[in-house]
This record gives sequence, C-alpha cells and structure tokens, in this order.
Amino acid sequence: MSKRILIPLCVAIMTSFNACRSPEAPDSETGIQQEISGLVEEATREVGSQRYDTAMEKALEALDLSRQEGEAIWEVRSLSCIVGIDIMSSRDADAWEKALQAESLARKHGFKKELAEILISKAKLCSYAEISPETGRNDEGLEYAQEALSLAEEVEAAEQQAEACYVIGSLYINKNRWNDPIDKDIYRTAGQWLDRGQAIADTFDIPRLKRNGIMFRSRWFQQGDRNEEAINYFEQSLSALKESDHVTAAALDDRLVRLYTRVGEYQKALDTHDDYVFQMQKYIQQKQDETLQEMETRFKVLEKDRLIERNRYKSAILVLLALLAFALSMILWERIIKAKRKNKELEMLNTSRQQIIEFLSKDLKSPTASFVTELDKLSSEAPNLPPEEIRRRCMELSQSTRTFNEEVASYVGDILIDRGRRIADIGLSQREIQIIRLSAEGLKASEIAERIFLSVHTVNTHRQRIYAKMGVKNVSELIRKATELGII
Repeated sequence: MSKRILIPLCVAIMTSFNACRSPEAPDSETGIQQEISGLVEEATREVGSQRYDTAMEKALEALDLSRQEGEAIWEVRSLSCIVGIDIMSSRDADAWEKALQAESLARKHGFKKELAEILISKAKLCSYAEISPETGRNDEGLEYAQEALSLAEEVEAAEQQAEACYVIGSLYINKNRWNDPIDKDIYRTAGQWLDRGQAIADTFDIPRLKRNGIMFRSRWFQQGDRNEEAINYFEQSLSALKESDHVTAAALDDRLVRLYTRVGEYQKALDTHDDYVFQMQKYIQQKQDETLQEMETRFKVLEKDRLIERNRYKSAILVLLALLAFALSMILWERIIKAKRKNKELEMLNTSRQQIIEFLSKDLKSPTASFVTELDKLSSEAPNLPPEEIRRRCMELSQSTRTFNEEVASYVGDILIDRGRRIADIGLSQREIQIIRLSAEGLKASEIAERIFLSVHTVNTHRQRIYAKMGVKNVSELIRKATELGII
C-alpha cells in the first residue's frame, strides 16, 4: 500500500478511535482534580448525615491523592475538611495539628480563601477551650477570626465573612462567661458581631449560616438573661422560614423548648417539642428523598452516557468500514493506473527498440569512428549538460551519420537526460564522478590518488561518500550501478 493512502488511513483510524473516547474524559491533571473534589464533596455530605467515620475515610483518601499528585490547593482543602470532621467529632487536638499544617501550606501558596477557612477553624478551637477562666484563649481566637474576616472580604467570600463574624461574636460571649455581672460593653460588642454575621447570611441566603446564627444568638440571649426577647426572636425566625427548611425549624424548636421551660410555659414547651419531633421526621424523610433522587439522576446520567458511548462506537465502526472500503478501492485504482502506465511504457520501448534495430542495422558492421567517439563523449558529459544541449547535440549526430535519424536521436537524448537527472538526484560531484570512472578502470585508491593529485585518505573519503549516495557497499556494486546510470 502506498504512503499516500496508508498515512491518511492511519490518521483517520486514530481519529475515529479518539472519537470513541468519552467526551467527559479529561486530561490527567483535570481528571485528578475532579476526583479529589468528588471525594471532598462526598466527605462533606457524610458530615451532614453525621457519619463522621465514613466522612474521614473520604477526606483522608482525598488528602493522600492530592499529595501524590502535588495538588497543593486540594491538599489544603482536604486538610480543612479533616479539621472540620475532627471538630465535629470533638477531636480538638487532632484538629489543631491538621489546621497548623493547612495554614502553613495555604500561607506558602497564597490561598487566601482557604486560609480564611483554616483561621476560622482555629478560632473555633480557641473558643471551645473556654472551659475555665484559666484555659481561655479568646484573645488568640479573636486574632485568627479578625484575620480570617479581612481575607474573606479581600476575596469577596461571603460565607467565610459571615462565619468569621459569628465566631468573633462567640468569642466575645466567651469573654463574659466568667463575669458576674457581665460586662455590658463586651456583651453589646458580641451582639453587634452576631448582627453583622446574620445580615451577611440573610443577604446571600446561606441556610447553614442562618442556622449557626440561631445557635450563637441563643447563647447571647441566655447570657443577657433576656428570655422573653429570645422567645420573640425565635418565634419570628420560625414564622419567616421556608416550609421546606425542616432542619432550621427543628433547631429553632429545640431552643424554644428550653426557653418556654425556663419561663414556666410548660404546655408550649410540650407542643413545641412535638413540632420539633415532626420537623426532624420531615428532615429525615427529605434527606431520604434527596438521596433517592440523586441515585435516580446518577443512574439516568450513566444510562445516557452508556447509550452515547454505544452509538459512538457504532459510528466509529461504520466510519472505519467506509475508510477501509475507500482504501481498497484506491489501491485497486492505483494498480490499474500503474498497469496501464507499464503497458504504455512497454509499447514505447518496443517501438523504440524496433527503430534502433531498423536504423542501426544499416551500418552496424562499420560505424564511423567519429560517431562512436562523439556518442561516448556525449554520454559522459550528459550529467552536467542541460536537457536542451543534450537534444541539440543528439540532433547534430543524427545529421552526421546514416545510422542515427532524428527519432532515434530524440530517444537517445531522452535516455541521456533521464540518466543525467538520476545522477543529479544522487548528488554526485564532478570529482566523485571522476573517481568512479577511474575505479572502473581497475585503479586502486593509491593509483587514483596519484592520477588526480590527491591524498589516499581524501580518495577513500570520496569513495565512502559515493557508496553512501549510490547505496552500494563495494567497488563491484559501484561499477554495476554506475554502468546502469551511464556514468561509465
């Protein structure tokens, strides 16, 4: 099969098989990032379902993969996820160690949003250390939270801004924990930060942070001994909720049960507890429905991908069959053309042979010496002559002898021109042609060197170049090839 057909066919086949690959298959780097991202998302979902062990397995797998692939940003995010899981599981010491690792890496690479999340986690851990006046780390936590807020504002990360404000408010609440009576300025400052966090959560409609605001606000009201205000606040928040936000409703009901009990409204506490149980049941059912819907969606996507893949392979097979049929037809056509060309060449050669026999037979017994000499001279000089000069001299020879008419002269000229082109294609220099002819006379390298005034080394170097250009290995092959080309 010729290269003109084989190369395009190979390209087409590779293109067809590439088309069979799934369009969702990304390159190596993007694929790894998507895999790590998927693991972190799965871990986050497991945390939401309070399956912390499973969440930790996914997060650790994401961390190992990000480290293997050198994905610094995903290493920080995986560590941040692990810190959150450790905090939820009350493993504060482990959380602090991982937070320090993540903070160092985030600062090194300038990951501002991720650094803000880590600093918020460190501020929370400082807040949780407030179990006695001696263990308080509120001022340290405030430094982390304030830096986190500045970073979040710089990168316009609303979720981190709201959470930083809540944590700052919580730390100020902690600062009043052991004061009796409480410091009113500190208490007021805590409320202002909670208000700021709540405003951001409401503006950007972040349900998780709205729920966090309820928890922090409950502590704030309790510290100020403002039970009636707290009841009014939570009842208003409950009435403003979306009907589908069962988890936030349950959190509000839980706080209201405690507040109603505290003020002696026990019937309301019982009724609210019943509503709390109902909201939790609805929330569990909601999560089950979401999981089922997610599974159905995933199944449909996989089924659709499988159908697309199957159709793609079918199309590729049809394309390959069409390409193979085309290639076979091209090969057959090329062979037919070659056969016709060879037949035509044979006819031309036979005609020319007949002409040569006819015209040369008239004077084969006694050809003129000048004709033989001139023809031999022209044959030797042909590689260095332009085609027009070769034809002109052939015509002159045809006019000087009876054995060489114009048609034969034209044929001989074409042969000499063709030989000249073949010699030119090989790229032989005049010196190399001279050495070939002397070699044909049977001269050794030393004799050739003496004849043309060169060193033996130079003659041997010329011979090696001649061998390489003509594709021969020794003098015998060289003489045979040079004879075919009309050099000698």
